[in-house]
Amino acid sequence: LVEEGALDLDAPVKTFIDDFRLPDSGAEAAVTIRHLISMSAGIDNGPYEAHGRGDDALEQYVASLAEIPVIFQPGTAFGYSNASTNISGLAAQRVKGQNWETLLMEKVLKPIGLVQSAMFPEDLLYHPVALGYGYAPGAEQPQRIPYWGLPRSMAPAGASLCCSAGDLVRFARTFLWDGKSAEGQQVISPAGVEHMHSPQVTLPNRVMAHKWCMGPYFKEWDGQPIYGHSGTNTGGSSMLLWCPSKNFAIATISNVASQGYPFADKIFNTVFPDVFGVNKPAKPDPETAQRVAVDLTPYAGRFEAWGQRREFSIEDGRLMARVFYGEQPEPVMGAELIPLGGKRFLPADPVMSGNRGWDVA
Repeated sequence: LVEEGALDLDAPVKTFIDDFRLPDSGAEAAVTIRHLISMSAGIDNGPYEAHGRGDDALEQYVASLAEIPVIFQPGTAFGYSNASTNISGLAAQRVKGQNWETLLMEKVLKPIGLVQSAMFPEDLLYHPVALGYGYAPGAEQPQRIPYWGLPRSMAPAGASLCCSAGDLVRFARTFLWDGKSAEGQQVISPAGVEHMHSPQVTLPNRVMAHKWCMGPYFKEWDGQPIYGHSGTNTGGSSMLLWCPSKNFAIATISNVASQGYPFADKIFNTVFPDVFGVNKPAKPDPETAQRVAVDLTPYAGRFEAWGQRREFSIEDGRLMARVFYGEQPEPVMGAELIPLGGKRFLPADPVMSGNRGWDVA
């Protein structure tokens, strides 16, 4: 949409969504599409609330953000935000006068040739699908998840899109082939691909990624630039990585959401060195992580985001973190945060990061 002149990355979002509202008028006027898709807009990750199945679901979602405090001023820091992606999706809807799903089909899925992708539960009838499973507290056997995906109101953030690992790789191939589909159609220009690969913000934590670009994240493994994105939904978890310098892409999908990242790690640990010739760095392990002596005092306190709070306390010389949802008086999870230095900490219990193994900053 930028290349056809419908959107401008550096124009204020209010240029395209005239009724866009944030509680901070300065941030409201300053935030741009570039901020939104590089995760530097300063907007809270946002609610996961449903607003029905109608075409106005996304509009209602973005309107609900008007009362959520801004985390930081746009362009000054990093903060992953599903809400930011949803706002950019609404901007696309407004300038084209089409709903998100139609735009995604016309601008991305069809031109690239992705035929193993679907956006609504009824569309899945035409594809072989593995339903999601999960473990209820105390249960020994996994149970089928009784609903599909997240609400349509969050569609641009990946709430409802479902595709095969093959389609994920075909999507990444467009980045490897200078913006062309397998059939040779120019979906995005080579300059557009280069722009999307350009880092925009540096992350304070280092395991998930090193920098964020215009959509994909960036990290360096064994001297090679790696781009990609990952995500978890109620029915599963996926990861997609690609490396332009070595012309490869790889994707994994798990239908047990909590096991998506461990599953990908197991595969990548073998495939990257044995097939791609890239040594994948090992994730920090709570059992062997080198503790760095730091003053823990500045980190004790209470931190809030929409729908949850985290309380950090110093106990017996260790920094403990506890996560609370809503107004619940008891924490849903808790663990020590092992200091790694550089304001980085590793949760002693991987469940704290959804089994992702990420550090926090």
